[in-house]
Amino acid sequence: TPAPPATQVVFFFAKHSSDAKTGEQSFTWTAENPVSGVLTDVSFNKGKSKLVFRLTINGVAYVAKRCYSLGGESKVSILANRDQLTKEGITLGRTNFFLKNFKQECDSEGIEISGKLKLTLPLLAFDVTDFELVREGTVTTESFIPSPASGLAPSEYSDLLEAEKAELAADSNILSSITWLIERERGDVQLRKYSGTLDHPSYSDKQGLGATINLFQHYVYLFSRKTLVLADIQASESHDKHSHTSILFDLMSHTINGESGAGDHSEQGIKSFVDQHNCVQKCAQMGLEALREREDGESEDEEGTSG
Repeated sequence: TPAPPATQVVFFFAKHSSDAKTGEQSFTWTAENPVSGVLTDVSFNKGKSKLVFRLTINGVAYVAKRCYSLGGESKVSILANRDQLTKEGITLGRTNFFLKNFKQECDSEGIEISGKLKLTLPLLAFDVTDFELVREGTVTTESFIPSPASGLAPSEYSDLLEAEKAELAADSNILSSITWLIERERGDVQLRKYSGTLDHPSYSDKQGLGATINLFQHYVYLFSRKTLVLADIQASESHDKHSHTSILFDLMSHTINGESGAGDHSEQGIKSFVDQHNCVQKCAQMGLEALREREDGESEDEEGTSG
């Protein structure tokens, strides 16, 4: 099979920092250390809002994602794509911050989140995808031609207002345009969805990763002081029977201010989780506060299996 058509592209990477105490995420664009990569001209996968392309950098395989739809009929602008992918990066970074604290809490409480549970099914461990935010670009002394994958015509960059160009610039010597979120290629894996945008299924303690994610969602909601709920949770799961780690990606969230990106339903989204969540036994074992009262007046976790 012939290789798909591809184009060599120069990328500038954002510097990503995460506050170890608060989990606050920040991305800073610089002109340092540009990297050349080969990006396919045509996408090989498509989600509800993003197109996915293959990318190779220094012989390493990645996938590169950009937005093609944000719920409207109009084409996604350069700045809107940047803003959405930055918000997705913030969600992924915050989730990783929550997960580190979650694992530490599980260790301190003696709650097993990997390995085997008393001769029952393995409760799989999970991590958040590693990612980078990058931009196509060039130095200002050279003409700029967006890649075919970007979906941009040269005129679309030229027609930006000067203030918008300045907002995109890494510094005064660099022109940068389309933003990409890139992740390492994970190969032939099974994709499994554990929650929707406003749909949060119930899981029992015997349902492996679903039960752990159920517990993690509850933890994140409380750890964020009831200001954030993770949603649209999906994972890539290895076919290797010796590998028990699944990778969460393309995460969404609901936040009090409703500004975490596409699909954030603000307080309505948070309420959907609170109304639908049914605790696994480990919610009580971890000492997590019940999210609502039962009709008989007892908190849901008093019986130890739901709450």
